[in-house]
Amino acid sequence: MIKGLSRTILAGIIIAIIAVGAAVYLIVTTIGVGQPEGKPKLVIWGRATFVPPQLYWVEQKVRKWASEKGVDIEITWIPVAEIGKKLLAAVEAGSPPDIVINGHPVAVFAEKDLLIPLDDIVDKLGRDDIYEIKLKTCTFMGRIYCIPMHFEITWLHVRMDIVQKANASTYLPPKSFEDLYVLAKILNNTEPGVYGIGWTYGLNGFDTWWMFEHLWAYYGGGMLENRSSTGVIMDKPPYREGLEKAFAYVVKFLDEKLTPPDSTEWVDISNNLAYIQGRVAMTLNPLSIYYALLNEKPELAAKTKLFLPPVSVDLGDESVFIFKTTKYPDLAKDLVYYLFKDKDDYRVGFCESGALYSMPIFKSQVKKISDAWKQGKWPALGEDPATAVEKIKYHETAAFPLGERITPSELFREGFIWNEMIQRVVIKKEDPDKIIDEYASRFREEVRKAYGS
Repeated sequence: MIKGLSRTILAGIIIAIIAVGAAVYLIVTTIGVGQPEGKPKLVIWGRATFVPPQLYWVEQKVRKWASEKGVDIEITWIPVAEIGKKLLAAVEAGSPPDIVINGHPVAVFAEKDLLIPLDDIVDKLGRDDIYEIKLKTCTFMGRIYCIPMHFEITWLHVRMDIVQKANASTYLPPKSFEDLYVLAKILNNTEPGVYGIGWTYGLNGFDTWWMFEHLWAYYGGGMLENRSSTGVIMDKPPYREGLEKAFAYVVKFLDEKLTPPDSTEWVDISNNLAYIQGRVAMTLNPLSIYYALLNEKPELAAKTKLFLPPVSVDLGDESVFIFKTTKYPDLAKDLVYYLFKDKDDYRVGFCESGALYSMPIFKSQVKKISDAWKQGKWPALGEDPATAVEKIKYHETAAFPLGERITPSELFREGFIWNEMIQRVVIKKEDPDKIIDEYASRFREEVRKAYGS
């Protein structure tokens, strides 16, 4: 019958139907009866990782949950050095994502009351099964505002073939950073063209900061002891001397040509590449290097042994958190819980798949890894992974010795301000005392702005 209608008549009927439908829609919307909200959608941002299986695992978990719950999702993976800047800009523009997975910073947002507390999720997961240091770095004003993704432990990657050639095995594991320096000198050019160590000094990467943090802590330095401007201690004795000693130490690697000369320009991937390409005999890094060796250069992996440095720093600031602006807080929290509730799957899919680049936040899962190590798994690790976790005293973005994430320390790290401080002493050869005074003053002012005293 419709076939026999003229186009004009048919068009008129369609227009009338549309008009009636629009009128009905307006009435229903106005009186608020029976109008479906549509399929919920969650926007997720995540920090990309150097270990692809971790992203695959997160994607698989999120998409499976979304399919089961009937939720649309949009996931964007952002490079390591960019996610903090992009999140800060998004919050400033009033358009943050709903959820951040494997991201940072946290204190900057938690201390402005922009995040949803996650204490109930921690309780469901088992508060007693989560390491205290992890809970502490997610606690603000007495509430937990994030779930940490992992421990990211630094290991000294060492070319044992070069160590054996230099007859230097007595220096391993290094009992002190002085031992590490001596070992770097011994190994330097033992294999022609291979530097003793790869140490990062570049401005635009987080490795410069956390490598230096090991020395700052080792020599008894300190940043902040309480949340007030008077709590800034980096320029006060004896903490000042600790910072001075850390500067003096890292200068030696560069001045004595124990690290490649281009390490003044390195970013986060650079020391990884230097080791993988055979340019350095050892370097300090999480196990992303070893993971890459297993997949790309198994012959070099077989020559590599991993040892803990004299001071252990957890680089695992990557966390899951939810912004209050989300339209679907209950769904968002359910997804966060879903990521971790199957702890065995989390251990295998997120941690073990990356050759232990990540260590679990759960004590029960670390024990399973430790038991497997004792049975001969992961033979390149020179120490029990459980012991490695237990030795951690410092967290990459937590002000020390306070041991808590704070807005100023995160901003100095995200903005590469600590890197700038290091470069001015080590590369530009500026007076360390003047630099300490300047950056302590800047840090003190940032603390005052954040906490009002």
